[in-house]
Amino acid sequence: MDLKEAILQCNQYEDTDEFMHLVFAKRLNDRFEIYSEATVLKLTLDEMEMNIADIQNFKCPGFDYFLEMSIIKDCYADIQKSVEYKSDDEKVKRIIYYAEFDA
Repeated sequence: MDLKEAILQCNQYEDTDEFMHLVFAKRLNDRFEIYSEATVLKLTLDEMEMNIADIQNFKCPGFDYFLEMSIIKDCYADIQKSVEYKSDDEKVKRIIYYAEFDA
């Protein structure tokens, strides 16, 4: 899965009282890119209390924390209402920008 796919499929993931979904991705040239390899982890609340670096090292070595799926979903919903971002690539790039510089 790449970052674009993870973001565009964000509405397929539902957090519950027991689980949360987090996205981790590999950086290309020190940046997250549309085609960065990505993975979605379903973490228990106990796992969520762990240090993010420990989660990365244990569950997805070589990947960096990107965003919580709930944040991606909120951003994606807002972007879909905007006329500024027409293509899927533009929407995904905006969420990547948010993760890199605004989160």
